[in-house]
Amino acid sequence: MSAGILMLGLAVVAGAAQTARAQTAGAQKNAPAAEAETLTVEIVSQPPREDRENLKGYWTGVESRTKERWMRALPALAKPPLSTPGVVKIDCWIHTDGRVTGMTLEQPSGQVALDRAAWAGITGSAPYDAYPYGIAVEQVKVRFTFSYNQSAASNQGAGAKRRN
Repeated sequence: MSAGILMLGLAVVAGAAQTARAQTAGAQKNAPAAEAETLTVEIVSQPPREDRENLKGYWTGVESRTKERWMRALPALAKPPLSTPGVVKIDCWIHTDGRVTGMTLEQPSGQVALDRAAWAGITGSAPYDAYPYGIAVEQVKVRFTFSYNQSAASNQGAGAKRRN
């Protein structure tokens, strides 16, 4: 009889531990990720308003595809423990068929490895999908902004201000 009670007690403890692990995993899953690297894509040229509206969803796909490739090319310099901050801006034209032309490094980070990873994010993703049906423009000029470890940069700046 006491063996049955012991087994029941162990089962209750094991069940409670499993529930606690599931709750912790759920809380971690729902917590916002502290993203060290961010990417934005903005339209530089001025396509007609209707095309601009119809392409909104298209840019989301371009951004996510580019970020995926960029993360694959991320250099050790950008990862802990170094976590070097930097911002890279690259302008280019994306054509109706998804081709990329006229890439220019508008703002280098000051770290060649960071600049190369950003460049690889775009070139490794191209060509992108074709524009949706009905877009009047043949190409759109966009600016990709790759930000590395900006929270680390702002923390370093805040520390410097406190020392003065």
